[in-house]
Amino acid sequence: MKAKLLCAVALAAVMALPSIAQANLLSNAGFETWVMYGGEEVPADWWHMFSDPDITGSKESTIVKSGSYSGKTQATGSGWGGWGQRQPFAANDTVYAYQPVNIPIALGNALATLEIAFESAPDVTIGSAVKTSMSAATSGWEALQYSAVAPTGTNYVKYTVLLETWGEGPFTGAAYFDDAYADSVPVPEPSTLLLLGSGLVGLMAFIKRKRS
Repeated sequence: MKAKLLCAVALAAVMALPSIAQANLLSNAGFETWVMYGGEEVPADWWHMFSDPDITGSKESTIVKSGSYSGKTQATGSGWGGWGQRQPFAANDTVYAYQPVNIPIALGNALATLEIAFESAPDVTIGSAVKTSMSAATSGWEALQYSAVAPTGTNYVKYTVLLETWGEGPFTGAAYFDDAYADSVPVPEPSTLLLLGSGLVGLMAFIKRKRS
């Protein structure tokens, strides 16, 4: 009876692994769905924020982390541009933000940025927004990460990904964003999931051998 119970618990834990990995406040987090807005194709459920025609955004089908598309921001001059979302979030909970970015060629004075802001109401920020940025060329996909406890009064978390240029131009370069993540649960690392899953499967096999 005890062996059956352990086996059932192990199986339930293995089955639950995908649902743990899928916890995410953000909509269209993989930039898979694109729609027409103002004559431009933009990622559905994301704001489209560009300050200057020298910074452009588009979908990308070649450089992707998963799925069919990623979001590409391209700089040919000075300015900033990217996409954002606002989602409800509870005060005193920890937000974990995780943004994979791919920079094929170093951006110099330009920055690929993840920006997190806590808000009491839309566009009413509590404290200062926090930016995590990268300009060096990446080795494939690398993550911009941030975590913090939402301050008292928080009702929303604002999640923004940007390409920003600073200093003297002209600037040329591109950054690619995919598989955005923000939630009160840390995103599980693939290696951790693999080890946990393998351990539970091994436990199940051990229990089965012991019973036979």
